[in-house]
Amino acid sequence: MEPQRQSHILKQKTGPDDPELQANLQESLAQVSPEDVIAIADELAERHARLFLDTSTTLSASLGTDSVISASSFAEVASAVTHTKANARILTNYFAQGDYALFNELLKGDAPTPVRVASFVEKLNALDTRLALELATGLLHNTSPKDSWLWTRWLWDPTTGTGILPLLAGSVHNLVATNLADGYARVGSVTAMSMKFGEGTDLFSPELVNNAKRAPFANSAFLACAYAVYMYGSTSWRLSRDFNELLPSLPNMARKLLGLPKMN
Repeated sequence: MEPQRQSHILKQKTGPDDPELQANLQESLAQVSPEDVIAIADELAERHARLFLDTSTTLSASLGTDSVISASSFAEVASAVTHTKANARILTNYFAQGDYALFNELLKGDAPTPVRVASFVEKLNALDTRLALELATGLLHNTSPKDSWLWTRWLWDPTTGTGILPLLAGSVHNLVATNLADGYARVGSVTAMSMKFGEGTDLFSPELVNNAKRAPFANSAFLACAYAVYMYGSTSWRLSRDFNELLPSLPNMARKLLGLPKMN
């Protein structure tokens, strides 16, 4: 058996309060190229146009309206808003009867977005709260990326105190909330703050941020890449080299987190 090898990102003590973590994470992001982030942002933009905007398909044609949506179409939406096949199946089965009325208020309601998210999640009380949040915020972000942001468990999981956002922010302080609406607003604020971190990595290239289609998805692509780097760094020293070689590439792990298919 090979000896365990210490991660190049993480020391024995690590977490949001580790004073060296941000510097180490920034250095380790050199494993991701600006072209990787551009490619992922392009794939998110293409999915946005095809699945969430195209009037001949899913959301704009059916979700939030009285129209009928096929099970296969909703299954594709479910796969886009969560990062595991198991969770996508849970969502697909939950809405197997085609009861999409709840989406109308979420997507088109007059209340502030955090309030609509909280209301939607509270009504889906049979689902894990984290999965309901991923569905609600995934629909909103993919439908209107300039106005809404993601709240996934890999971004911030208050039940475990983990995620890439507190690591980039340096603490969990700005993410702790007393209710879901406040929590969503706080995640949005810290997500916006994380762009400053991204700008310091050279991954926010002019080709990324100055492109009208890519720019709305730039931060999501960057955050997924950052979490993939962190996750690989935190596990690589515990795993054998043979097992590490079975893991997806960093860009493909980022794609998985965002519900995108892997690329060769």
